[in-house]
Amino acid sequence: MKYLLIFLLTFLAVSAQSQEIPNGDFENWFQNPPFGEEPVDWSEGYIRTYNSISPGFLDSTIIKTGDAYLGNFAMEIRSKIIELFGQKDTIVPLVVMNVKNGDLDLSDIPKIAIDNKLESLSGFIKQDIVNVDSNHTSVLILVYSGDSIIGVGLKEFNEDIINYTKFNVPILYFDTPAADSVSVMIQGGNDDYKVPGNVMLLDNLKFDYGSTTPGDSSTTGLKEVLSSEIKVYPNPFRNELNIKIEFTEPQEFKIYSLAGETVRKGKLVAPMNKIDLTDLPPNIYFLTIENQSIRLIKTE
Repeated sequence: MKYLLIFLLTFLAVSAQSQEIPNGDFENWFQNPPFGEEPVDWSEGYIRTYNSISPGFLDSTIIKTGDAYLGNFAMEIRSKIIELFGQKDTIVPLVVMNVKNGDLDLSDIPKIAIDNKLESLSGFIKQDIVNVDSNHTSVLILVYSGDSIIGVGLKEFNEDIINYTKFNVPILYFDTPAADSVSVMIQGGNDDYKVPGNVMLLDNLKFDYGSTTPGDSSTTGLKEVLSSEIKVYPNPFRNELNIKIEFTEPQEFKIYSLAGETVRKGKLVAPMNKIDLTDLPPNIYFLTIENQSIRLIKTE
């Protein structure tokens, strides 16, 4: 009885640290003519082609594969070329939960209810991507309190991964209200380098929880605020962002939209850099510099 009690307590303690994502093992699929089989609880969020002429063409961008890490199936997503009215375009698929054909509307992104401090998303990936020097796939997580985004996790995969490898996407929290829901978006390429031929396989996705305070960089692996060597102002901003750095070596930066798209990237050199963001619509963005990240707010 003593050992049984110890086993049960250990089992409960371990179980409390993770939460299954609906069909995160991609074992359940359904027929959706004329697009073939699609994973239950997952589908195409949008199709953005090079000339933006053909939203809704989903054929063979999401594939049921028996090449699984565990179980019988995994999800495979591909970037590919389609032809419409003699015009060829490259599809870079974005896979989200419970969103069917049509453009992605952030207000309609389906969310999974959570009742604890979400620390990260983990899973297994293998992939073959075209031109690893300029290309990547990505997993984006948005954490909500009500309708407000209070945390984000983003991981890019910019190399070929021959065998299934475990990955972890830590969450960076910006605000302290208790999280109540989360959404997950997976992109099979990057919009600023649209190429066909990417093959990305995912399996056994799970949410991981901790007992730490949101924003604690010791658990997320990211810094919630930038180091003293980096100054970003003004924030909120209207058109232009100033980034001052004190590093001797150039630093790579990227700015992401809420949909996980790279809207700016480049190199920062000491001491001062001015980034023109006039063309971006007012919204929330995320600036990353090496392993540090900060939320940006663009106003009218």
